[in-house]
Amino acid sequence: MYEHPYLSYQVTEFEREQLERAAERRRMLIERADQIVPREAGALRRMLHRMRGRAAAGVGAGAQAVAAPSVERRSPGSCEPLTAR
Repeated sequence: MYEHPYLSYQVTEFEREQLERAAERRRMLIERADQIVPREAGALRRMLHRMRGRAAAGVGAGAQAVAAPSVERRSPGSCEPLTAR
């Protein structure tokens, strides 16, 4: 009928340990800020950067210029429906 305090105690201890680890990590990063070297952009980060760059270019006055080349590259019969088998 009554809830045993074991589970709530375990959860409290786990959360406290997480907070301590996070505080220690922040302290270490602050102390060693001059030693931190940023990583080179990986494939995913480069792809996201390119996508954001194109989206930003398409927002302004260059929206028509960005859309026009994609229309020209399309093959003439690419919009025709395929027959079902």
